[in-house]
Amino acid sequence: MKRRDFIKYSAGGLATIAIGSKMGFMNTPAYAASPITQINITITDALKEMHCFNALNVDPNGTCYFWAYQMQVEFAANPGVLVDIPVNVPGPTIVATVGDTIPITVTNALTQNHAFFIPGMVDTGAIPAGGTRTRTITATTAGTFLYHDNRNVPVNRVMGLHGAFVVMPAGPSGTNWTPYSAGQATPQVQRLFNELGTAAHWPGLAWEEGAPATLTAPFRQYVWITHQASPKLFAEVGDTPGVFSATRFQNRFRNDAFSPDSFNTANMSHLPNHFTITGQQGHFCHNNPIITPMARVGEPVLVRAMNAGLMTHSMHLHFNHHYIVSVDGVVQGPPVGVGTNNASILRPGVIWTDTMTLNPFGEPCSQYDMVIPYMRAPDIPNRRGIGRGGSPDQGLVTIAGHRTYPPIEEFDVFQPAGGFAKSSVDGVSPVPLAQRQSPLCYPMHDHSEATQTTQGGNYNAALISGAYCFVELNIPLPPVTIGDIPGGTLLPPQTFPMDEDFAMMLGLDQTPQILAYGIDEARTTGIMEASKQSNLESQADRPDFPPPFTEPPVV
Repeated sequence: MKRRDFIKYSAGGLATIAIGSKMGFMNTPAYAASPITQINITITDALKEMHCFNALNVDPNGTCYFWAYQMQVEFAANPGVLVDIPVNVPGPTIVATVGDTIPITVTNALTQNHAFFIPGMVDTGAIPAGGTRTRTITATTAGTFLYHDNRNVPVNRVMGLHGAFVVMPAGPSGTNWTPYSAGQATPQVQRLFNELGTAAHWPGLAWEEGAPATLTAPFRQYVWITHQASPKLFAEVGDTPGVFSATRFQNRFRNDAFSPDSFNTANMSHLPNHFTITGQQGHFCHNNPIITPMARVGEPVLVRAMNAGLMTHSMHLHFNHHYIVSVDGVVQGPPVGVGTNNASILRPGVIWTDTMTLNPFGEPCSQYDMVIPYMRAPDIPNRRGIGRGGSPDQGLVTIAGHRTYPPIEEFDVFQPAGGFAKSSVDGVSPVPLAQRQSPLCYPMHDHSEATQTTQGGNYNAALISGAYCFVELNIPLPPVTIGDIPGGTLLPPQTFPMDEDFAMMLGLDQTPQILAYGIDEARTTGIMEASKQSNLESQADRPDFPPPFTEPPVV
């Protein structure tokens, strides 16, 4: 293993780079405001420091060896200058609009044949060690795709050579925008998007609508790439001369015996023990506004989910039921394949569900797009029992004098109040524990329970995301005062005052707008340059790396 680079858990976790018109991808951090005109890709390897460092680890810091797509981009605003994007797994999300093209140069810095592949849009073919290929990506079809290395399937892809390629339509498919072009959107999907923001049960905004007064971005969407990593198996692949057998890889990944010693590389099993969504686990995923939707009632969002790995997930959202609008690139609508084994997968209609099977890449149902409508909760207490918030039966009055809907009084409630713990480093320094009780946070977790633990036992520290819901777009509220901002700055009404632990995850300056929503800087200037230089506070409270590893310098 070369281990030529060391990946720390960067703040946002994933960069987003945009081709051509750069339209419509507002809730992930664009690397810069200018669209890109050239991508240079190096197929390389790296160690990644996973989030789950434990002082008892014999294996230093829960690190894992990966293969990775490292990218440089040229911006239209600065021709001739290539900018490095910090290497990560998965690779940067690439966003395009139908009709966009972009030249790419792919260099293989590893010792086996590798490739860069997007079905129907680009295929480098096998690139030998040290070789380079020049191709052009052509965005032909709106939808969600996984770019990946399609050599030695599935080894190269699972080792980390994958990322998201999102193609937006060039225009609305009907009365309102959908994620698809006019020829793709079915009447059922078009009706759903036409009604978002207009129907009585979905008051608020259409998907493509923003609201500057409340810092609401248009085209609200997120990428969830699930993946599973095995430190022991991945290290063996890196140490093996020649090509690691796909049969051997899958057998060890799926069938190796469980080992209770998951902190010691020498003794641990080959089974995966890191389970990520878009490269993050646990707190770093669930409380990350780049991965986990954070919106108000009336701000519907789209989630693009893909499985780059080899395990089946059962993705369950504890918030609104969501609408499945595309499965494996097939936009849902009138059923086809009736009477066949695939009838339930091939366009069974726009299904309203709270759990969706996400199979390994290449199997049926390994990718889907879903709409979270951000509709009013159906169980608000009122004088006749329970009912939807905002219904004719107003929510009951609370002790504090507010009504149970919208839930606003929790904004200034922290649990535990003033709570601190002693540092595990010196046993004296206080570490704050208090967390804000609002907004309401609903988890998204995997009903395949094994993926909820990391390193064989750290529960709720692996594959978990969710949805945050704070107040309602259409209910007038006074501006919010944030006490820890100098001068008690007023934020726009109906705005979530972001705590420092959210803001620091993004490597953002503590401005009111960023504290309010966490994406303002991402929408304008990008955050990756700041985030790669930031140390996460939640990782500062830990011992130094044990030998032979050293703390990577912050540059």
